[in-house]
Amino acid sequence: MKRCVKVLSAVILGLVVLGAIACGTSRFLSPPNAGRELARVWEVPHPAVVAHRGASWLAPESTAPAYELARDLGADYLEADLQRTRDRVVVAFHDETLERTTNVEEVFPDRSTDRIETFTYGELMELDHGSWFNQAYPERARDAYEGLGVVTLRELIEIAEAGPNNPGLYLETKSAQNHPGIEEDVLAVLEDLCWYPEGPELAGPDVTANAAVGAPTIDVAAGRSGIIFQSFHTGSLEQLIELAPEIPAVYLISAAMAEENGFRRHVKTATEMGALGVGPGGRLGLPWNTGHAHREGLLVHNYTINQPWQMRLLRSFGADGIFTDRPAVALEVFDRAEEIDVDAILDRLELK
Repeated sequence: MKRCVKVLSAVILGLVVLGAIACGTSRFLSPPNAGRELARVWEVPHPAVVAHRGASWLAPESTAPAYELARDLGADYLEADLQRTRDRVVVAFHDETLERTTNVEEVFPDRSTDRIETFTYGELMELDHGSWFNQAYPERARDAYEGLGVVTLRELIEIAEAGPNNPGLYLETKSAQNHPGIEEDVLAVLEDLCWYPEGPELAGPDVTANAAVGAPTIDVAAGRSGIIFQSFHTGSLEQLIELAPEIPAVYLISAAMAEENGFRRHVKTATEMGALGVGPGGRLGLPWNTGHAHREGLLVHNYTINQPWQMRLLRSFGADGIFTDRPAVALEVFDRAEEIDVDAILDRLELK
């Protein structure tokens, strides 16, 4: 018995020593705040909390309630995948087809697997973009989610401007090869609504309203990086950088891309394009990857990170921010807020 205890103690001690070595090594390879100064210069919150398709843990992704919740919870940025309808309306929608998050199979059964750009905006508005969430997540279901419509880029901007906070916009040209010229269309909307080339002139955030629910006060929209462009598509990102060089751009890197060509090659692509940063998938957020991106002068925003332990680990590896479906959790983990009263915000938005 004594021998077993000694062996077990030795094993535990060895694991502790290995953990300490690994922790020290990761901090050497990628110091946790290596990107802070670059973020300060560009006025990007650090660590940044990017609401992935809105607060999509609590509400149907890319819908008005998801974005309103993210804004009121205190996310720094509202993230949206931008695509274009057949009649050239820019909308927030992730998938190339509609069947996962709408009732397209009921409304347009002969077109249920057709791509989104084959539908007009009016046809998209005939679809229910919210009830799927209630069916998939009954513990988070709400009557207010039934019958929701698609959100246009114009409506997303109106949401960003309407609440107690002034979040920025983190905009992805999604499946850009299917939407030639979408870059110009996005900029035209931003210019028409006075978000480009200068930032919007907005009233200050409502500090009292935020304090009442424990949310941080966010005033990102009118700053130097009130808009950030992002894309996996190099041609689209290069086009955005050429058209609007003053708007920072982030090059997204998937695990498959890194496996095929190597992470460092994509970092080189980002620097050659003139991107501000890279957005690697979560499992690419290892210290040797993050540290290399920092040494090349890039910010690192990892996607899509939803568990507190993952958030803490990536921060310890040097991440400058994350995309998350759970912005309230991230804000608390990153000590940006103590305890956000999510129920009170749901009640304020009449979503309870």
